[in-house]
Amino acid sequence: MVQKMISKEKISDLIKELQKEFKVFGPVKEEGVVLFKEITDAKEICLDYSNSKIPAKSVLFPMIDTLFSYKKEGKGVKIIENPPYEKTVIFGIRPCDSMGFSLFKNFFSFGKYKDPHVLNRLKNITIIGMGCLEPRTTCFCTSVNGGPFNKESVDVLITEFKDNYYLESITDKGEALIKKIKSITDADKGDLAKIEKLQKDIESAIPVIEGLVSIYTKLDGLFDHPMWKMESQGCIGCGACTYLCPTCHCFDVLEENKQDGSGRRIRIWDTCQFPLFTLETSGHNPRTTKLPRVRQRIYHKFNYYPKNYNIIGCVGCGRCIINCPVSSDIRNIFLSVENMSFKTEG
Repeated sequence: MVQKMISKEKISDLIKELQKEFKVFGPVKEEGVVLFKEITDAKEICLDYSNSKIPAKSVLFPMIDTLFSYKKEGKGVKIIENPPYEKTVIFGIRPCDSMGFSLFKNFFSFGKYKDPHVLNRLKNITIIGMGCLEPRTTCFCTSVNGGPFNKESVDVLITEFKDNYYLESITDKGEALIKKIKSITDADKGDLAKIEKLQKDIESAIPVIEGLVSIYTKLDGLFDHPMWKMESQGCIGCGACTYLCPTCHCFDVLEENKQDGSGRRIRIWDTCQFPLFTLETSGHNPRTTKLPRVRQRIYHKFNYYPKNYNIIGCVGCGRCIINCPVSSDIRNIFLSVENMSFKTEG
């Protein structure tokens, strides 16, 4: 493990050093909204933020992702593969969002057929996470095996401390990266204990929802429970909770054709909260109403995922709570499940 410090004034220098070898993506504020995009000017990076509006999953899993291009040649078709994915650094991502990357790896590598696009990107991405000094009241990362300084899904973890940033390598990839950076210095041994205490104090201040990691066992007996009618009544089916979720990965595949015979196959974000998502070619739709769609979102993350991948499909970032236009709070659903399962068992 390598432990280093860098003054806040030198962050631009650090970004410039990384750009010599990597494409660098980081949090940038545009029209008052923070999102992750490629850094072209080192000065535009915004590290004074709670979390980005759109999760950094857009780097790994773009909203519009070209799977391949093609062009007609006589009676045949020439397939044009994408160029190799460049070595990339994602800088300043919150630990909850980086946990989402682990979930993507599990999902897209599961089973016989694996997704080369996502997995190749993951191989070439180095993640520099940034701990949360001020978690929001909507955060519940500590309830889903995460935390504001969680180290499991990052290569390097940054902690803001006074006028500096403390950098700690977590993986061999992260250690190799830190050793290349010239604009950092050795961490002050006297500060390390203070930083560790700071991290523990902040993490312990986040309320923990007891039993959330094992809620899948309670959901098993509630699939047809009347509670889902009540929970789905306010939903307007806008899909904000899924589009802004760092773990949701539903997609549709389309063909874009041009008159000259060229085109591309693209993958675009989709959501289980839309009526057309489950519309079959026959015309049958197993989820025509809001109730099964709202229920599907909860079961997918908290029942099917733990059973299939041994991982919870939620990182507790709270975006679905903050951005829901009708103020639906997923934590209230957890409470309902707890109450209903208790009544069922009792």
